[in-house]
Amino acid sequence: MDDNSSFKSLLSFKTLLATIIILLILNLIYLDISFFKNAKSEKQKEAAIAPLLTPRSFSNQVCPTSCLAQIYQATSSSKTQTTAVITTPTQVPAEIPPEVPTPTTTPIQSPQIKEFFIPFGSGTNSSDDWEDVAGLKASINSANYPSIKSAVFEASVNIPTGNQVAYVRLFNETDKHPVWNSDVSVEGGTAQLLISKPITLDSGTKTYKVQMKTSLKYQAVLAQARIHIITN
Repeated sequence: MDDNSSFKSLLSFKTLLATIIILLILNLIYLDISFFKNAKSEKQKEAAIAPLLTPRSFSNQVCPTSCLAQIYQATSSSKTQTTAVITTPTQVPAEIPPEVPTPTTTPIQSPQIKEFFIPFGSGTNSSDDWEDVAGLKASINSANYPSIKSAVFEASVNIPTGNQVAYVRLFNETDKHPVWNSDVSVEGGTAQLLISKPITLDSGTKTYKVQMKTSLKYQAVLAQARIHIITN
């Protein structure tokens, strides 16, 4: 008797529990279905409202194309009138005379002329034949004087007695010959600067010396002797 009662009680409890579980599952299913339906309806509403909120729809509903054209025409005419009222005449500047160019002068470049003096020194002589004047020598390299325009031999000579002729010349000691056209002479007692005809310096480095002679073997004084070179 007690066993049957216990079995029945247990069976009733299991039945009740199963019933509750089934009801819970059904309730969850119902809630899920309701949720998905509401979400779908919300999306449909948003899709239906969206076209109404676009700028194109709004502009079409508020003002059609013909209305916009009339508004644009009215506003453009008003802008033109306003511009005409505000615009003020501008002052035209006085005509500026064209600038007269300042004349410029171009300097004419001429070749630079240079002068060189090669001194020998001074001395005396009283022989009647060509004789070296002691100590009057110079070593000259013609390459140091490019583009020679002219070269002459200059000598200042004085004859104290004033009654003879004195002669002076250059001699190329290296090549053993007189320097052509270098001969100069003086007569009388007045000191004079003698200038030879144009001479030619031999090519390369040469040693030149001064030679003198007199007609009557009286003393002749050589105050100075030099070569005067002008280059382009």
